[in-house]
Amino acid sequence: MDLAARADLSQRYVSFIETGRSRPGASVVQRVAEALEIPLRDRNILLQTAGLAPIYPEVPLSDDAVEPFRNTIRKMLESHDPYPAYVINRWWDLIDANIAGRRFFPEAGDGPINLVDTMLGPGPARERVDNFSAVAPVFLRRIRREVADSGPDERLQQLLTRAEAYMKDVLVDVIDAGADLVVCPHFRIGDQVIKTVSMVARFGTAREVTLDELRVELVFPRDDEADAFFRQSAQEPLQEASS
Repeated sequence: MDLAARADLSQRYVSFIETGRSRPGASVVQRVAEALEIPLRDRNILLQTAGLAPIYPEVPLSDDAVEPFRNTIRKMLESHDPYPAYVINRWWDLIDANIAGRRFFPEAGDGPINLVDTMLGPGPARERVDNFSAVAPVFLRRIRREVADSGPDERLQQLLTRAEAYMKDVLVDVIDAGADLVVCPHFRIGDQVIKTVSMVARFGTAREVTLDELRVELVFPRDDEADAFFRQSAQEPLQEASS
């Protein structure tokens, strides 16, 4: 009943669709997808499953048509300095980062990387997360939710499989309901523990697949010590991760 109301369709018609007695047209599929807040890539799959042509285009981020939105992302990254900011796609590939982001996360300068493999898999990035046993399970749940909410996506499913393998032997912290309101990573840099909080920005009204799947992770200092760290780091030369 709730879906029928949100999609502005009769409950009887929705029932006919669910039982295969009625074949929906493109407009009905779009209304249902909009009501369920299905990502554009998965809407195209839904349309094809219904025997219809996909309607949402997918163009490379380098395409001229995307330039105004690419510039918007770039301005957001630049304006967020001296705090880190990262551009990530549907599969957790790191697409871009601002200077502070590359300084704080040197792996970002090593070419294309996947954040699930880099942050959850064994290695220096994972070792820098001081509260890994608290943060990683939340990270894993987020990936599981994305897989559950998406259509058939072998690449995303493989990513989840790897993430679960990385977490197999991790002793998970029991989360205290009265503790932090938001679970955020603490990074050990030298003899300091840098506490951060992050928010996600994205194009909420995108009608193109690539832009719909991009998100910008904005990292902020959680306390004065972290703020001082980022501001001091901004005065130092940028050092790339060693191979």
